[in-house]
Amino acid sequence: MTDLRSLALEQLVQHCHATTVRYLRLHEVGDDCFCLELFRRALQDHHESAWAFIYTTYSTEEFLGEHYILKWVRSWLHGRHGAAIRSAFTEEEIVQEVWLRLAQSDAARTFNFETMGQLMSYLRRLINNFMLDTARRRAPQIIESSTEEEAVHLEQKLHTVPDRASGIDSMVSEGEAIEDLLRQIADQLIADQREWLVFRDYFIERLPPRKLYALHPGLFEPGEVEIIRTRLVRRLRKSPFILSRYIQLIVLADDERLGVVFQHTILDAWSDEQLLRRYPTLFPQMADLLAAKVEIVELMHGNPTLLQLLHI
Repeated sequence: MTDLRSLALEQLVQHCHATTVRYLRLHEVGDDCFCLELFRRALQDHHESAWAFIYTTYSTEEFLGEHYILKWVRSWLHGRHGAAIRSAFTEEEIVQEVWLRLAQSDAARTFNFETMGQLMSYLRRLINNFMLDTARRRAPQIIESSTEEEAVHLEQKLHTVPDRASGIDSMVSEGEAIEDLLRQIADQLIADQREWLVFRDYFIERLPPRKLYALHPGLFEPGEVEIIRTRLVRRLRKSPFILSRYIQLIVLADDERLGVVFQHTILDAWSDEQLLRRYPTLFPQMADLLAAKVEIVELMHGNPTLLQLLHI
Protein backbone atom coordinates (compact mmCIF):
# COMPACT_ATOMS: atom_id res chain seq x y z
CA MET A 1 0.00 0.00 0.00
CA THR A 2 1.28 3.46 -0.92
CA ASP A 3 2.55 5.52 1.97
CA LEU A 4 0.76 8.79 1.20
CA ARG A 5 2.80 10.84 3.63
CA SER A 6 6.02 9.93 1.85
CA LEU A 7 4.75 10.92 -1.61
CA ALA A 8 6.09 14.12 -3.14
CA LEU A 9 3.57 16.90 -3.57
CA GLU A 10 3.88 16.73 -7.37
CA GLN A 11 2.88 13.05 -7.32
CA LEU A 12 -0.11 13.75 -5.09
CA VAL A 13 -1.27 16.55 -7.38
CA GLN A 14 -0.95 14.36 -10.49
CA HIS A 15 -2.87 11.46 -8.93
CA CYS A 16 -5.54 13.75 -7.47
CA HIS A 17 -6.05 15.56 -10.77
CA ALA A 18 -6.25 12.31 -12.75
CA THR A 19 -8.75 10.77 -10.33
CA THR A 20 -10.93 13.88 -10.38
CA VAL A 21 -10.95 14.17 -14.17
CA ARG A 22 -11.87 10.47 -14.59
CA TYR A 23 -14.75 10.89 -12.16
CA LEU A 24 -16.09 14.08 -13.76
CA ARG A 25 -15.72 12.99 -17.39
CA LEU A 26 -16.18 9.23 -17.27
CA HIS A 27 -18.03 8.83 -13.96
CA GLU A 28 -15.36 6.39 -12.82
CA VAL A 29 -15.07 6.31 -9.04
CA GLY A 30 -11.39 6.39 -8.09
CA ASP A 31 -9.42 6.48 -4.87
CA ASP A 32 -9.93 9.75 -2.98
CA CYS A 33 -6.85 9.21 -0.85
CA PHE A 34 -4.55 11.45 -2.91
CA CYS A 35 -6.87 14.48 -2.85
CA LEU A 36 -7.62 13.91 0.82
CA GLU A 37 -3.89 13.82 1.62
CA LEU A 38 -3.43 17.17 -0.12
CA PHE A 39 -6.14 18.68 2.07
CA ARG A 40 -4.67 17.07 5.18
CA ARG A 41 -1.20 18.48 4.48
CA ALA A 42 -2.65 21.94 3.93
CA LEU A 43 -4.92 21.95 6.98
CA GLN A 44 -2.93 19.95 9.52
CA ASP A 45 0.67 20.40 8.40
CA HIS A 46 0.27 23.99 7.12
CA HIS A 47 2.11 22.88 3.98
CA GLU A 48 2.48 26.00 1.86
CA SER A 49 2.37 24.44 -1.61
CA ALA A 50 -0.42 22.01 -0.72
CA TRP A 51 -2.46 24.93 0.59
CA ALA A 52 -1.82 26.94 -2.59
CA PHE A 53 -2.96 23.99 -4.72
CA ILE A 54 -6.21 23.23 -2.91
CA TYR A 55 -7.08 26.91 -2.51
CA THR A 56 -6.63 27.64 -6.21
CA THR A 57 -8.07 24.40 -7.57
CA TYR A 58 -11.13 24.01 -5.40
CA SER A 59 -11.94 27.72 -5.36
CA THR A 60 -11.94 28.50 -9.05
CA GLU A 61 -11.06 25.60 -11.36
CA GLU A 62 -13.96 25.25 -13.78
CA PHE A 63 -12.97 21.75 -14.88
CA LEU A 64 -14.59 20.68 -11.59
CA GLY A 65 -17.97 21.44 -13.17
CA GLU A 66 -20.47 22.28 -10.45
CA HIS A 67 -18.09 21.28 -7.69
CA TYR A 68 -16.00 24.32 -6.91
CA ILE A 69 -16.44 27.01 -4.30
CA LEU A 70 -16.83 30.07 -6.50
CA LYS A 71 -19.66 28.35 -8.38
CA TRP A 72 -21.53 27.78 -5.12
CA VAL A 73 -20.85 31.33 -3.97
CA ARG A 74 -22.19 32.80 -7.21
CA SER A 75 -25.34 30.71 -6.97
CA TRP A 76 -26.07 32.57 -3.73
CA LEU A 77 -25.07 35.98 -5.08
CA HIS A 78 -27.50 35.59 -7.98
CA GLY A 79 -30.26 34.24 -5.76
CA ARG A 80 -33.00 35.76 -3.61
CA HIS A 81 -30.59 37.11 -0.96
CA GLY A 82 -27.87 38.13 -3.43
CA ALA A 83 -28.28 41.90 -3.07
CA ALA A 84 -27.91 41.81 0.71
CA ILE A 85 -24.86 39.56 0.53
CA ARG A 86 -23.18 41.60 -2.23
CA SER A 87 -23.61 44.76 -0.17
CA ALA A 88 -21.45 43.20 2.53
CA PHE A 89 -18.82 41.06 0.82
CA THR A 90 -17.12 40.51 -2.52
CA GLU A 91 -16.81 37.07 -4.10
CA GLU A 92 -13.15 36.90 -3.14
CA GLU A 93 -13.83 37.78 0.50
CA ILE A 94 -16.53 35.12 0.76
CA VAL A 95 -14.20 32.47 -0.68
CA GLN A 96 -11.47 33.52 1.77
CA GLU A 97 -13.89 33.39 4.69
CA VAL A 98 -15.03 29.89 3.76
CA TRP A 99 -11.44 28.62 3.67
CA LEU A 100 -10.68 30.35 6.94
CA ARG A 101 -13.69 28.71 8.59
CA LEU A 102 -12.57 25.34 7.25
CA ALA A 103 -9.02 25.85 8.53
CA GLN A 104 -10.30 26.81 11.99
CA SER A 105 -12.89 24.04 12.25
CA ASP A 106 -12.76 20.96 14.45
CA ALA A 107 -13.18 18.92 11.27
CA ALA A 108 -9.87 20.28 9.97
CA ARG A 109 -8.06 19.52 13.22
CA THR A 110 -9.28 15.93 13.43
CA PHE A 111 -9.51 15.39 9.67
CA ASN A 112 -11.69 12.30 9.70
CA PHE A 113 -13.04 12.72 6.18
CA GLU A 114 -13.21 9.37 4.43
CA THR A 115 -14.20 10.62 0.97
CA MET A 116 -13.92 13.81 -1.04
CA GLY A 117 -17.70 13.80 -1.21
CA GLN A 118 -17.85 14.20 2.57
CA LEU A 119 -15.26 16.97 2.50
CA MET A 120 -16.93 18.92 -0.30
CA SER A 121 -20.31 18.56 1.38
CA TYR A 122 -18.78 20.04 4.52
CA LEU A 123 -17.36 22.95 2.51
CA ARG A 124 -20.74 23.59 0.93
CA ARG A 125 -22.39 23.56 4.35
CA LEU A 126 -19.89 26.19 5.53
CA ILE A 127 -20.84 28.36 2.54
CA ASN A 128 -24.55 27.95 3.17
CA ASN A 129 -24.21 28.84 6.85
CA PHE A 130 -22.08 31.89 6.10
CA MET A 131 -24.45 33.14 3.41
CA LEU A 132 -27.52 32.68 5.59
CA ASP A 133 -25.87 34.49 8.51
CA THR A 134 -24.88 37.37 6.22
CA ALA A 135 -28.34 37.64 4.68
CA ARG A 136 -29.93 37.71 8.14
CA ARG A 137 -27.64 40.46 9.38
CA ARG A 138 -27.87 42.45 6.11
CA ALA A 139 -24.55 44.05 7.04
CA PRO A 140 -24.61 47.76 6.07
CA GLN A 141 -20.85 48.09 5.57
CA ILE A 142 -19.93 48.36 1.87
CA ILE A 143 -16.67 46.60 1.10
CA GLU A 144 -14.74 47.51 -2.02
CA SER A 145 -15.60 45.13 -4.84
CA SER A 146 -13.67 44.18 -7.94
CA THR A 147 -14.95 42.92 -11.26
CA GLU A 148 -13.44 40.28 -13.48
CA GLU A 149 -12.91 42.92 -16.16
CA GLU A 150 -10.87 45.04 -13.74
CA ALA A 151 -8.74 42.04 -12.80
CA VAL A 152 -8.02 41.27 -16.46
CA HIS A 153 -7.07 44.91 -17.11
CA LEU A 154 -4.70 44.99 -14.17
CA GLU A 155 -3.24 41.63 -15.16
CA GLN A 156 -2.31 43.15 -18.53
CA LYS A 157 -0.78 46.21 -16.88
CA LEU A 158 1.42 43.96 -14.78
CA HIS A 159 3.40 43.02 -17.89
CA THR A 160 4.58 46.60 -18.32
CA VAL A 161 7.34 46.68 -15.73
CA PRO A 162 8.78 50.20 -15.26
CA ASP A 163 12.22 50.75 -16.75
CA ARG A 164 14.60 50.65 -13.82
CA ALA A 165 16.85 53.30 -15.39
CA SER A 166 14.10 55.92 -15.42
CA GLY A 167 12.50 55.12 -12.07
CA ILE A 168 13.13 56.17 -8.53
CA ASP A 169 15.91 53.60 -8.11
CA SER A 170 18.22 55.70 -10.28
CA MET A 171 17.96 58.62 -7.86
CA VAL A 172 18.08 57.03 -4.43
CA SER A 173 20.09 54.32 -2.77
CA GLU A 174 18.88 50.74 -2.63
CA GLY A 175 18.04 51.07 1.07
CA GLU A 176 16.02 54.21 0.52
CA ALA A 177 14.22 52.60 -2.42
CA ILE A 178 13.22 49.63 -0.25
CA GLU A 179 12.05 51.94 2.54
CA ASP A 180 9.97 53.89 0.03
CA LEU A 181 8.48 50.66 -1.32
CA LEU A 182 7.58 49.43 2.16
CA ARG A 183 5.90 52.75 2.94
CA GLN A 184 3.79 52.41 -0.20
CA ILE A 185 2.86 48.85 0.70
CA ALA A 186 1.93 49.83 4.27
CA ASP A 187 -0.18 52.76 3.05
CA GLN A 188 -1.91 51.11 0.12
CA LEU A 189 -2.06 47.34 0.73
CA ILE A 190 -1.91 46.60 4.47
CA ALA A 191 -5.06 46.79 6.58
CA ASP A 192 -3.82 45.89 10.07
CA GLN A 193 -0.88 44.71 12.15
CA ARG A 194 -1.42 41.02 11.45
CA GLU A 195 -1.33 41.62 7.71
CA TRP A 196 1.88 43.59 8.13
CA LEU A 197 3.48 40.76 10.10
CA VAL A 198 2.56 38.26 7.40
CA PHE A 199 3.89 40.56 4.68
CA ARG A 200 7.15 41.24 6.51
CA ASP A 201 7.84 37.68 7.63
CA TYR A 202 6.59 35.87 4.53
CA PHE A 203 7.03 38.20 1.56
CA ILE A 204 10.28 39.78 2.71
CA GLU A 205 11.93 37.30 5.08
CA ARG A 206 10.51 34.25 3.20
CA LEU A 207 9.58 32.43 6.40
CA PRO A 208 7.16 29.51 5.94
CA PRO A 209 3.69 29.79 7.52
CA ARG A 210 4.54 27.30 10.26
CA LYS A 211 7.37 29.59 11.37
CA LEU A 212 4.97 32.55 11.59
CA TYR A 213 2.67 30.55 13.86
CA ALA A 214 5.66 29.72 16.06
CA LEU A 215 6.96 33.31 16.12
CA HIS A 216 3.58 34.80 17.00
CA PRO A 217 1.85 32.24 19.26
CA GLY A 218 -1.82 32.91 19.78
CA LEU A 219 -1.94 35.82 17.33
CA PHE A 220 -3.18 33.84 14.31
CA GLU A 221 -6.01 31.35 14.17
CA PRO A 222 -5.29 28.04 12.39
CA GLY A 223 -5.10 28.67 8.66
CA GLU A 224 -5.23 32.45 9.04
CA VAL A 225 -1.65 33.04 7.87
CA GLU A 226 -2.40 31.23 4.61
CA ILE A 227 -5.62 33.21 4.12
CA ILE A 228 -3.88 36.55 4.75
CA ARG A 229 -1.04 35.57 2.41
CA THR A 230 -3.51 34.81 -0.39
CA ARG A 231 -5.32 38.10 0.27
CA LEU A 232 -2.04 40.01 -0.02
CA VAL A 233 -1.14 38.20 -3.24
CA ARG A 234 -4.43 39.40 -4.72
CA ARG A 235 -3.79 42.99 -3.66
CA LEU A 236 -0.27 42.95 -5.02
CA ARG A 237 -1.48 41.62 -8.36
CA LYS A 238 -3.97 44.50 -8.50
CA SER A 239 -1.15 47.00 -7.87
CA PRO A 240 1.17 46.33 -10.84
CA PHE A 241 3.64 49.15 -10.15
CA ILE A 242 4.14 48.11 -6.52
CA LEU A 243 4.37 44.48 -7.59
CA SER A 244 7.05 45.17 -10.19
CA ARG A 245 9.13 47.15 -7.66
CA TYR A 246 8.68 44.40 -5.06
CA ILE A 247 9.99 41.84 -7.56
CA GLN A 248 12.95 44.02 -8.59
CA LEU A 249 13.99 45.17 -5.10
CA ILE A 250 13.07 42.24 -2.86
CA VAL A 251 12.90 39.10 -4.99
CA LEU A 252 15.71 39.99 -7.42
CA ALA A 253 17.74 41.97 -4.84
CA ASP A 254 17.90 44.96 -7.22
CA ASP A 255 20.15 43.03 -9.58
CA GLU A 256 19.94 44.75 -12.98
CA ARG A 257 20.97 41.60 -14.88
CA LEU A 258 18.22 39.53 -13.27
CA GLY A 259 15.69 42.32 -13.73
CA VAL A 260 16.39 42.51 -17.46
CA VAL A 261 16.21 38.73 -17.91
CA PHE A 262 13.05 38.49 -15.80
CA GLN A 263 11.31 41.27 -17.74
CA HIS A 264 12.26 40.26 -21.24
CA THR A 265 12.53 36.47 -20.98
CA ILE A 266 9.70 35.64 -18.54
CA LEU A 267 7.25 38.43 -19.32
CA ASP A 268 8.07 39.47 -22.89
CA ALA A 269 9.33 36.13 -24.30
CA TRP A 270 12.41 37.64 -25.96
CA SER A 271 14.91 35.30 -27.59
CA ASP A 272 18.49 35.00 -26.36
CA GLU A 273 19.68 36.75 -29.51
CA GLN A 274 17.44 39.75 -28.83
CA LEU A 275 18.78 40.08 -25.27
CA LEU A 276 22.41 39.81 -26.36
CA ARG A 277 21.93 42.48 -29.03
CA ARG A 278 20.02 44.85 -26.75
CA TYR A 279 22.23 44.49 -23.64
CA PRO A 280 25.81 43.77 -24.77
CA THR A 281 27.36 45.38 -21.68
CA LEU A 282 25.26 43.26 -19.29
CA PHE A 283 25.78 40.04 -21.24
CA PRO A 284 29.07 40.12 -23.20
CA GLN A 285 28.87 36.37 -23.78
CA MET A 286 26.09 33.80 -24.10
CA ALA A 287 27.46 32.18 -20.93
CA ASP A 288 26.71 35.35 -18.97
CA LEU A 289 23.10 35.34 -20.14
CA LEU A 290 22.66 31.64 -19.39
CA ALA A 291 24.04 32.13 -15.88
CA ALA A 292 21.48 34.87 -15.23
CA LYS A 293 18.69 32.67 -16.58
CA VAL A 294 19.72 29.84 -14.26
CA GLU A 295 19.54 32.24 -11.30
CA ILE A 296 16.04 33.31 -12.34
CA VAL A 297 14.85 29.70 -12.65
CA GLU A 298 16.25 28.86 -9.22
CA LEU A 299 14.58 31.92 -7.71
CA MET A 300 11.22 31.01 -9.21
CA HIS A 301 11.54 27.35 -8.26
CA GLY A 302 12.16 28.32 -4.64
CA ASN A 303 9.44 30.97 -4.52
CA PRO A 304 5.97 29.54 -5.33
CA THR A 305 4.37 32.80 -4.27
CA LEU A 306 6.16 34.58 -7.13
CA LEU A 307 4.49 32.19 -9.59
CA GLN A 308 1.15 32.88 -7.94
CA LEU A 309 1.73 36.64 -8.12
CA LEU A 310 2.43 36.44 -11.84
CA HIS A 311 -0.27 33.87 -12.57
CA ILE A 312 2.31 31.61 -14.24
